[in-house]
Amino acid sequence: MNRRMVAAISALVLAVTLNGNVLAAPTSNSTSLKQVREQRQELETKVEKLDSKIIAIMRQIDSNKSNIEQTSKDIKQTQVELEKAEKEIAIQQDLFNKRMRAMYINGADSYLDVLFQSDGLNNLISRVDTVKKIVGFDKKVISDLKDNKNAISEKKQDLDNKNNQLLVLKADNEKKLSKLNSDKEEQSKLIASLKDKERLLVVADTAATKLITSAENKVQQIRAAAPRISRGTTAVTTTAASSDSVVAYASNFLGTPYQWGGNGPSTFDCSGFTSYVYAHFGVQLPRIAADQQNAGTSVSRDQLQPGDLVFFGSPAHHVGIYVGDGFYIHAPRTGDVVKISSLDRDDYSGATRVK
Repeated sequence: MNRRMVAAISALVLAVTLNGNVLAAPTSNSTSLKQVREQRQELETKVEKLDSKIIAIMRQIDSNKSNIEQTSKDIKQTQVELEKAEKEIAIQQDLFNKRMRAMYINGADSYLDVLFQSDGLNNLISRVDTVKKIVGFDKKVISDLKDNKNAISEKKQDLDNKNNQLLVLKADNEKKLSKLNSDKEEQSKLIASLKDKERLLVVADTAATKLITSAENKVQQIRAAAPRISRGTTAVTTTAASSDSVVAYASNFLGTPYQWGGNGPSTFDCSGFTSYVYAHFGVQLPRIAADQQNAGTSVSRDQLQPGDLVFFGSPAHHVGIYVGDGFYIHAPRTGDVVKISSLDRDDYSGATRVK
């Protein structure tokens, strides 16, 4: 390395040192690449967790909307039933009056006319008894109809109350979503700032550069040795899942943008990426990282093989695919792309092997 190169690197490191830290003042007069990476990793972990929470809130909002829509339909249907019940009460009242007039008074206008037109005491008694039965039946039918109307009214009131509760819940979830997005935006800005520092410092860190290059070369070697599987292939292969074939296939998507809820192949979130890759090998994984952590057989860190799933957080908030030599391929977070990263993270929580 010539003197000009050394001078250039020294100037870059000095510039980063003078600019200071984004999160807090350093304990010394310089900021090491390790410190910047630790700060960035901490923030990236927070963003991963925020993305996970955002996905959960979005699902709750979608569920709220679905429930509100169904409840609105139920309210409309109940209103129709209520109007129908009111009409049936009116019709039934009129029906019994008309039936009685037709049977007993041939056009008389009331129950009293039935009694006044009786022919003798026996006929009067008979008519009184008949009128009592009709009136009693009439009242019973009308009473039943009114009970039904009241039940429908109560049902509608319950639905109205439920709808109001759902609207409040939806509004609350939307506020939470707005806050999470705001927090994520702030964290992303800090991450971007730290990445700028890291890009400058990494010039002086030849060891780190060599490690990354080594990992990338290993992936390329795996890909070259594995059967040729293009990015656009949709057919399910019979090749074993926990193998170099998984790494080879996953590497097709390096550079693909992160998008929460992304199921591929144009965008991915972390568990969407692992699900998509393994689905190609006929392995159906749960959709959420925490659930994927319980799939397959647990593997200790010293027994990791290419193709194993590696997890971060407990329960897991992030997942990727091990590629070997202490590196893994994953869809990191909002604003990033599918890439290869070091497994050297404080929140590493285990690995599983699926077939």
